[in-house]
Amino acid sequence: MSLRVLVTGGTGAVGRQLCAYLADQNFEVSILSRRKNENSLYKTYLWDYKHSLIDNKALENCDYVVHLAGAGIADSRWTPQRKREILESRIKTTILLHKALSRMNHKVKAVVSASAVGYYGQISSDKTFVENDAPGSDFVAEVCKKWEEENRKFEEIGIRSVQLRIGIVLMKKGGALEKMVQPFKYNLGAVLASGKQIIPWIHVEDLIRIIYQGIQLTQMQGPYNACSPYPVTNSTFSKLLAKTMKKTIWLPNIPAFALKIILGNRAVLLTKGSRVSAEKIIDTGFKFNQPELEPALRNLLA
Repeated sequence: MSLRVLVTGGTGAVGRQLCAYLADQNFEVSILSRRKNENSLYKTYLWDYKHSLIDNKALENCDYVVHLAGAGIADSRWTPQRKREILESRIKTTILLHKALSRMNHKVKAVVSASAVGYYGQISSDKTFVENDAPGSDFVAEVCKKWEEENRKFEEIGIRSVQLRIGIVLMKKGGALEKMVQPFKYNLGAVLASGKQIIPWIHVEDLIRIIYQGIQLTQMQGPYNACSPYPVTNSTFSKLLAKTMKKTIWLPNIPAFALKIILGNRAVLLTKGSRVSAEKIIDTGFKFNQPELEPALRNLLA
């Protein structure tokens, strides 16, 4: 009999690829979604965190939950309303899952949840951050901190909880890379701000394999950085991207103040960044298939 996995955020860019991968591993996959999709390859159950509604049938006979749901942090300006949506779409969905599992007989063994390297704060420093470091104090760090606190509460009801602090996910469609390549297509690519800020990145296939391991490996519990062991500066990333696309960078660096004008406060996602250690996930026995950026970019952009 197949093990059953419920995926929240299963219609997102990472979620779609994860569902396909899990199905290939002979898991019975279902998703929680805000809207019904008759054309979905997977059984879809409805939920609505804004009205505290969830179809409990989604969790019946479910063995694992992968929790990826959350409004995109970089998708639009951080107005007060958008910041509230970014926070509540993570916190309230987690609370909804916890409440549902708390009041029913279930057999869920683990919840593997997304978090982000933003936990450590949007700063540029010489420090390499590890999982037991304190959280930062800015908006994204506060979101990640509260998100992880709610996820750890699954342990109070006997469910193993894993939080993956994910870096910039590189994939062909739907992620940051798709936006990054656009100016380079027209030879308008440039290094951002000082170019010295670190980009903690991960190839989507490695991320999916880490999530899969989080499901399978009972020793995995608590936070893990889900990033390549070889982060690069924005300058190096830009140059390797140009090289992979057979383009040149001739424009000067785009100043931080210009990015702030264009993007508002979320510009900090591009202008700041520090190293994040992958040692803890490697110590579990995980081996990255795409640890280095240049081959990863070739793989995705070929």
